[in-house]
Amino acid sequence: MGYGFMVWAVDTNKLRQSAGSKDEKLRRMIGGRFKRDLASLDELFEDSISGGGPNTYEALRQLIDGTVPEGARGGIYRYAFKLVVEHFGRFLDNSAVCPWSSPDFGPVNAALKQMNVPFELDDLHGNRLPVKLPYPDDFPLTGWVDEAEVKKIAAAFEGAKYTGKDAQVRDILECVRGWFREASAQGRGLVSYYH
Repeated sequence: MGYGFMVWAVDTNKLRQSAGSKDEKLRRMIGGRFKRDLASLDELFEDSISGGGPNTYEALRQLIDGTVPEGARGGIYRYAFKLVVEHFGRFLDNSAVCPWSSPDFGPVNAALKQMNVPFELDDLHGNRLPVKLPYPDDFPLTGWVDEAEVKKIAAAFEGAKYTGKDAQVRDILECVRGWFREASAQGRGLVSYYH
């Protein structure tokens, strides 16, 4: 299994409101719904946890309670936040971009530019999220596009045609077009995780 993109259409305002909300019911709902994911992430971060770092449920609690310690680092917070994204979001087709290890965005970004679509895949492959979280030591890479920008990009995709011959680029473009179309139709933003 390689690396790849996972993308959700999600109400980014709900994501912002959840961080620091102290919503115990939300925390318990996510903890119950994603019990297996929490256990799996605890295994992934076993060394950090045994070294005194928070387990995934504690990281989730800190996110929702707004008590993430100043200077905290590590991907565990971003993975805990991914559970919030999954809770509120709708997973979108990623078959063209998962797996996609060591992606070269150049050809796709060039095609988007040729199509006059104001978007680059790099925007989904960094450290941006709609809430402030500790910086990960390595993975996951994250990105997001707010609802207003989604509508603008979805509109630019309408009628835009790829004139190149690269089948992989065409498949990725259609996948990305689908993300924006679906999110726009739902009045939602996009959040991506690459890991």
